[in-house]
Amino acid sequence: MEIVQNILVILHLIGMAMIVGGYLVTVKAPRVLPGMLHAAGLQVVTGVLLFGMLEMQGSPTMSLRAGAGIKILLGLVALIAFIIGNKREKAAASAGAVADGTVKTAAPSAAMAHTGFIAAVLAVIVAVFTL
Repeated sequence: MEIVQNILVILHLIGMAMIVGGYLVTVKAPRVLPGMLHAAGLQVVTGVLLFGMLEMQGSPTMSLRAGAGIKILLGLVALIAFIIGNKREKAAASAGAVADGTVKTAAPSAAMAHTGFIAAVLAVIVAVFTL
């Protein structure tokens, strides 16, 4: 069981690294990358599984439930923001693509990229201060 938990922790950290890395790569012209969307989904799934494993092991989790609830809520906010941003990117790409493959609309998903990144960073802050 410890191996599974360690794998989930590694996947959880990889998901956060993908969100931060994807945001930092596009910081001059923010937009939602597909990897950010997948990373947010990975964050939510692995976070819920990690908390579920604590519950199954019989660990005292009563004091952790409020923090876990806030982190799940922030993870869902990030996931929803990235889903909306990804849809906006796809719509802009199909509607505004020109012959050379560039898109006319500048950063249609910038607000969603900022929202998702801020929600993910807030989830990390909650995780650090609720341990």
